[in-house]
Amino acid sequence: MAREFRDLVCRPASFWQKRGDDMALRLFRYARDTTPAYNAWLKKHKVSPAGVRTIEDFRRLAPTDKSSYLRAYEYRDLFPRRDVADITTISATSGSTGEPFYFPRGEEQDWQSAYVTEMFLRSQFGIADKDTLVVVGFGMGIWIGGILTYKYFNRLADKGYRLSVAPVGTNIELFLKTIKQFGHLYDQTILIGYPPFIKDVIDEAPRHGINWKSYSVKILTAAEGYSEQFRAYLARHAHLKNPLTDTVNIYGTVELGTMAHETAFSNLIRRHLAGDDALRREIAPHAHGLPTLAQYHPDIVYFEEVEGEVVASGLGSAMPLIRYRFADRGGVIPFDEMVWKLGEHGIDIMREARKAGIAHIIMRLPFVYVGERVDFALVIRGANIYPEEIKTALQHKSLERFITGKFTMVKKENRQMNEYFEINTELKRGVKAGGALARKIQEVIVRILREVNSEYSDQYQSVPKIMTPPVLLWPYQDPAYFKTGIKQKWIKR
Repeated sequence: MAREFRDLVCRPASFWQKRGDDMALRLFRYARDTTPAYNAWLKKHKVSPAGVRTIEDFRRLAPTDKSSYLRAYEYRDLFPRRDVADITTISATSGSTGEPFYFPRGEEQDWQSAYVTEMFLRSQFGIADKDTLVVVGFGMGIWIGGILTYKYFNRLADKGYRLSVAPVGTNIELFLKTIKQFGHLYDQTILIGYPPFIKDVIDEAPRHGINWKSYSVKILTAAEGYSEQFRAYLARHAHLKNPLTDTVNIYGTVELGTMAHETAFSNLIRRHLAGDDALRREIAPHAHGLPTLAQYHPDIVYFEEVEGEVVASGLGSAMPLIRYRFADRGGVIPFDEMVWKLGEHGIDIMREARKAGIAHIIMRLPFVYVGERVDFALVIRGANIYPEEIKTALQHKSLERFITGKFTMVKKENRQMNEYFEINTELKRGVKAGGALARKIQEVIVRILREVNSEYSDQYQSVPKIMTPPVLLWPYQDPAYFKTGIKQKWIKR
């Protein structure tokens, strides 16, 4: 891995782009030669398989997705040669946008995710020369997060890394008891889970007698993006030494596993995007608000931007997926283009990386940025209200003593049949609900929405009463909206 990491740092970006193009074409030929469903798909779209020779030909292929491809063919026809003999693990989607779909995977797919994870664990978390406690707080059922994370950390331990893995799941009490029992025995502790869950872990630690100053903490999250204010909160309260290197958010899916991840370099760039709306719109024109910004290995997954959405090709499950659509807004930026665009805005990002002490771990890999899902917004009187905007408001410094930052938006109608939306907000443990606090939260939400959402601001001018959301305050972990152990539902439909 040390030699391979040197290649990622030293070889030019064009080398990795060419590797990605070659991988995409190899994957197409593999699916063409082995997979009955994809052959039927090509026939349906009147594509001559022999005519796909170049990457330009590949990029003209019709994108696939869950409904038009995966659910449209006999399940076994999605597998190469209809063979399921090499399957070792079965994962499923959460079903949050429909019926669950099952994605078996084998050793090759597990190896891919372990390889990508090893890259950033070595370069950012320094696992090569540290005793490390890994506490996994993802759900440990059929969902990909917990089981896959446990498997690839176990795989790395088998390679000789000094890792101990505690797969505790989404139980905060057990998570913290594990840290208190074992954390002091290790050089560092990696906290792993969904971002809101990790925030709960950090906030609840003092109640368990845990002082984060006594630990060297690293944070690994997945499943959703978060703001730079949120990252700063985690860094401040967990006493991270360097938020650029000590936090990694993964862009992954059950379809293709770990596809991309934040790096210290992407985190440095994202800081600039967070503070400059004009720069953010130029770098990430298809994202609504500040997107997740990550780097990816083109040999493992091949990203493209199609009509403002991210599509990917890869073999992250036992089913080859060609130009697969996730309904995620976003796009792709080659490494050299990213550096050039920043330079056009007066930012010498390589010089800043040297000042930040991260120049030696910059990988010349391309970037993918990901915003909210295309279908992930609440629409009120034609205004799209995005969860990311409400997250930003609830992470305001004036509110952090009172609320966890978790919420659920619900669209309703009043007696006059006018639609409106309410925001159900979780209080921190021991904080009591009150009208003054609800009004304070409401004022912050309205102010932020008017600043960042022109559609909302326009409607607010016309009907401020309807566009001012009621704020309902709920006790900590109330099962109505904040049941522990599951991913937070930001929108209830």
